Amino acid sequence: MQGLVNFAGEIGNAIAILLPTFCYLAALALFVSAGWGFWMQAHPFNPYRGRPWVPFVALVLSGAFASFPSILTMANNTAGTHLQVSVSSLTSYTPPTVSGSVLGQTPGDAVINVVKSFQGFFQAFGAMCCFFAMLRWNAVIGGQSNHSAGGCGVQFVFGIMLINVLTVSTWLVSIFHA
Repeated sequence: MQGLVNFAGEIGNAIAILLPTFCYLAALALFVSAGWGFWMQAHPFNPYRGRPWVPFVALVLSGAFASFPSILTMANNTAGTHLQVSVSSLTSYTPPTVSGSVLGQTPGDAVINVVKSFQGFFQAFGAMCCFFAMLRWNAVIGGQSNHSAGGCGVQFVFGIMLINVLTVSTWLVSIFHA
């Protein structure tokens, strides 16, 4: 099991290293897209005829991607966990070791121990889910995707829940254990 935990930790590290790069690239691309959209609205062959809000949404999302850690921190504070998200410095991640047996004394202990073991992966994957939810929302608003905007919101909420997986799992175990 420790090999699987180490592998998941390395995958989480890879996501944590690549995600800030993807956020800044998306911010740059959306900023250029917003500028092009504003410029094209002055032309008679405007591709955004009937959807004048698309460049504004691209500009707002550009700022959201540039300040992605702040967006995740505010969403985590809204969820009530007060978890601070940072991409300024990456520290080496070592998967936690569970004292005693992974199974624990009760099934609830087993769930909490497994979640603790994979917490680094869950947090990085949750941030990536939020990133893709925001990209997908931009595609929905721009008319390039045939999904609903509500589905993007659900994906973002579940990404935040993955970031806070230890808190959520402890809460669920306490509900079902009582």
